[in-house]
Amino acid sequence: MSAETLINNLTRQYQLHESLLKNAVKKTEVLKKGDVDSLQEIMREEQKLTTTITMMEDERQTVAKAFLKKNWDGQITIADCIAAANPEAAETLKALQEQLITVIERLQNQNDLNKQLIYQSLQYVNMNLDLLQPEKETAAYGRPDEKKQPKPNKSFFDSKA
Repeated sequence: MSAETLINNLTRQYQLHESLLKNAVKKTEVLKKGDVDSLQEIMREEQKLTTTITMMEDERQTVAKAFLKKNWDGQITIADCIAAANPEAAETLKALQEQLITVIERLQNQNDLNKQLIYQSLQYVNMNLDLLQPEKETAAYGRPDEKKQPKPNKSFFDSKA
């Protein structure tokens, strides 16, 4: 098998990762706005992209094994293919490898930012829920012979309404 098939696969993977990065940037803006409907749509698209990337990676492994004419269960890296390719193909593979590394690093940074935004949103929601929930009675000293009457828990929400 030629290196061209491997180059095509890596080019497609790069394009998919670029799309995933654009999606992550959109997700950041949606998280800032708090638009849940748009967030759900972005997450559906993200799921499709990650599934496709996983399939492309499996295909890359198969193509790389055929290219190297090796049959083992371990992972074959792009570096292994670069070492076995002719100089022209090796140069193209090396450039694709660097592009993939760059886009994946950018994607990781964007996902870290999104993770922080989601965490802050959850903290805000939890803080608001804590404010709405009634406080439990605090422990206090009292007379030992006095019977304590349990106070009914009050809620701001009328469940009978």
